[in-house]
Amino acid sequence: MRPLSLHMAAFGPFPGLEQIDFSAFGDNPLVLINGPTGSGKTTILDAICFALYGKTTGDEREGAQMRCDLAAADVLCEVSFEFMLNQRRFHIRRVPEQLRPKARGDGFTEQKPEACLSEILPDGSHKLLVASKVSEATREIEILTGLSVDQFRQVMVLPQGKFRQLLLAESAEREKIFSQLFQTGIYKKLEERLKEKAAEIRRERDALLQFQRGLFEAAEIESAEELDRESTALQPEVAAALIAKQQQDAALLQAHKNLDQAQNLLRDFEQLAAAQRDLEQLQLRHPAIDQDRLRLKAAGQAQKLAPWFREQERCVTELQRVEQRLEQSRSALSAAQGKLADAAKAQQGSAELSRKIDGQKQQLHLLEARQQQLVRLTEVAARVRTVTGQADLDQLLVRNKALSEQQQLLQNIARQKALLDKLKVQLEDAEQTGKQLKQSYDNSLNNNKKLELAWHQGQAAILAQELRENQPCPVCGSLDHPTPARSAEALPDFHALEKSRVALAKIFSDLEEARDRYRNCKAEAAQAAAGYEDLLSRLGEAGFSSQAVDAELRQLDRQLQGYPAAELASGKALAAEQLATRLASRKEELAGLLREQELLCQDLPEAQREPAGLAAEISTLRTTVGQLERELFDLNTAFTSAQGELEAAQATNREIEQQQQALRQELTRAELACRKELADSPFASEKEFRAALLADAELTALQEGIAEFDGRSQALTGALNQLQKKCAGQQQPQLSGYEERLEQARQEKAAAEQHWQVLDGRLQVLLASKKKLTANLARLAELDARYATVGTLSDVANGQTGLKISLQRFVLSVLLDDVLLDASRRLEVMSRGRYRLLRKEDRAKGNKASGLDLLVDDAYTGKTRPVATLSGGESFMAALALALGLSDIVQAYAGGVHLDTLFIDEGFGSLDPESLELAIRTLVDLQTGGRMIGIISHVAELKEQIPLRIDVRQERSGSSIHPVGCGRVVQ
Repeated sequence: MRPLSLHMAAFGPFPGLEQIDFSAFGDNPLVLINGPTGSGKTTILDAICFALYGKTTGDEREGAQMRCDLAAADVLCEVSFEFMLNQRRFHIRRVPEQLRPKARGDGFTEQKPEACLSEILPDGSHKLLVASKVSEATREIEILTGLSVDQFRQVMVLPQGKFRQLLLAESAEREKIFSQLFQTGIYKKLEERLKEKAAEIRRERDALLQFQRGLFEAAEIESAEELDRESTALQPEVAAALIAKQQQDAALLQAHKNLDQAQNLLRDFEQLAAAQRDLEQLQLRHPAIDQDRLRLKAAGQAQKLAPWFREQERCVTELQRVEQRLEQSRSALSAAQGKLADAAKAQQGSAELSRKIDGQKQQLHLLEARQQQLVRLTEVAARVRTVTGQADLDQLLVRNKALSEQQQLLQNIARQKALLDKLKVQLEDAEQTGKQLKQSYDNSLNNNKKLELAWHQGQAAILAQELRENQPCPVCGSLDHPTPARSAEALPDFHALEKSRVALAKIFSDLEEARDRYRNCKAEAAQAAAGYEDLLSRLGEAGFSSQAVDAELRQLDRQLQGYPAAELASGKALAAEQLATRLASRKEELAGLLREQELLCQDLPEAQREPAGLAAEISTLRTTVGQLERELFDLNTAFTSAQGELEAAQATNREIEQQQQALRQELTRAELACRKELADSPFASEKEFRAALLADAELTALQEGIAEFDGRSQALTGALNQLQKKCAGQQQPQLSGYEERLEQARQEKAAAEQHWQVLDGRLQVLLASKKKLTANLARLAELDARYATVGTLSDVANGQTGLKISLQRFVLSVLLDDVLLDASRRLEVMSRGRYRLLRKEDRAKGNKASGLDLLVDDAYTGKTRPVATLSGGESFMAALALALGLSDIVQAYAGGVHLDTLFIDEGFGSLDPESLELAIRTLVDLQTGGRMIGIISHVAELKEQIPLRIDVRQERSGSSIHPVGCGRVVQ
């Protein structure tokens, strides 16, 4: 993960909005976060950790406690963090729980915690991943980074006072961290899968043994051998019992058959007696049925004549109805003739009415045209007033712009004059400071030269004291030493000489800085003077005074107060050239409107220029035209309607007369047909015919009664004949003897069946148990064979054998060896060859996890010892080396978490100058290899050696952030 930008508002000690653009420091920067104690350096890391996980690096404070007490009440405490991960960009924003002012009214309301996570796509758009839920955002970050908040603190952020946690973590805790970083969860899953599989086999084997015991208990046997013996002995007994049961079944069946035959014969005798009684009763109804047969025959003959008489009656009824309609039609025809005569007389005046309507319409069209002219004239007059006001406003705004530019020029001249005066004072101060530093440098240089000369002379004197006669001089090689060097003064100390040299270099550095300041100040003063002269020349060309400009501006402001605020704001937003162009355009539009207004007035009479009077005249004329048109329409409609009514009445009258004539002819034919059919029938008169007619219900009742009698008579006669044949030669049986023999057979059959069921049930239980036992033993053998393989693999993979190291811990131990090799290479450099990190290979005592514990190899003593024995500075170097080695090795393994960023909070203060130099060199080497390194420290040496910094400044009003050395200003 690589940070890109961080935004904080009212967070920690920062009351306002603070922004850090990490990308401005370059691709792989080494950045120092510098500032006094308590200024808020660690808060920057807290903000990153809080944005990602909702917790700070030290976890001492909750998110709700991170709001700055110095921030304004209306500033919302929040953190936004943008970062790069696996070539993908993400943005996350978190808001902690806090109190904020109510949107309406006084008081405060509770702000619930929020978290919004989105991915920034290549086109710059945002793909929302989590809208606002805090827990979902944290879970998504853990999935993306592959680290929990604790693991993030241990491998990417080394918090203040906690850099030793990863170094001193126990084997089990280190296993969790490494498994996330190296993505070795597959080995853990393999361990768990083997363990679950072995446990599954054991559970299934125990279940099979339990099932076998239950099988023996259910069969009431002790062993498989007893099961075989009892089932073999029981089989012939079951066969014999089955034969006896079948014989008793046949005997019972025969007894049932005999009883059924006796019962059937007894029922036949009873039915024969009943049939004889029913037939005798039926014969008593025979005379009445014969009378019904005669009535039914007469009714059938009358039914043949009925249609002819019904047709005659229909013709009479229809003729009466048509004659009534004909009378009504003749009355309607007479009324229609009178109505048509009246309508023809009224229509004679319609021509004159049409001419009057045409004249009124022409007058109406003329008035409507003048009304449109009047509307346009009103619109033009209103537009003239509007454009006149707009032009006046533009005129004032143009003048206001010119006066504002004049006022701005005067203000610029005043500011440039103040700046020039200030730079002149600074130039004099810089010149005076430079002279003083030059004098100090000259004095210090002379003193240093004297001190060096004295030191060199003293060295020569010391060397001369060692000269011996006839022995060569170590400087010139001569054997003679005529005038050896002497020193009357005390020899200067080397440290005093070095101190003098350092002081001289410091004064020379201050002198060079003072000269640079003088040159810069002189250049700035010259540039300010040129700008001031240029502004004065522009003022001379314009020729106006500050008092006159201010007075005219005040007068213009009073005039502009009468215009709407929106128009003023819109006009003031335009440039002077745009206002001038708009003013000219409006003047041109105003001239055109005035010409159009004059033309409209010429065409419109003075009397019709009042809109209300003209509208009333048009309304009255429209009402008159409408009334005349309705009169004409009513006349034409009445005449047309009268004509239609007369024609309809004539057609109806003709149609009814034709129907009357046709019905009379049809009635005559019907009467002749009735007389002929009656003469051919057996009836002597129409009265006798009508008496023979029967209603449908009565006719149906006669038919059903005769049919029921005939059917019943035939059925009883047939049944009586059949029963007499069946009972011929038979005697009526007694059922008691048959029932006794049946009951005896049933008891004997039940006893035989019960005996067979007991024996067969026991045999089936034994055979089923034998079959299940055979399958159970086969499955047990199969599970034992499988457990021999799976159980052994599970024990090995889960660390239940040998050194008690699980499969995942074994894989991680190999990876840890690679990490320690890389970490030891750095630690040896930082410790000047003294320390190396090793992995403890001995098994831990008891059931404690082992295989990932660390030792330190001390080259000075030649022994290894626990890492906990290192001092504070040594622990920091070891933890730093381990973190850097872990970063490199994780990057090297495909699929691992990308640890391309490391933040270190303090710890450098525990190092001596040489160790500090080596640690910084190590970080620089790592940074050039593609890492971003962030260091939080107030150690002065780091500030001198690291050019890229984020300075945190502390004031009474709160802290602020000031990047130093980056490519662009980030604030």
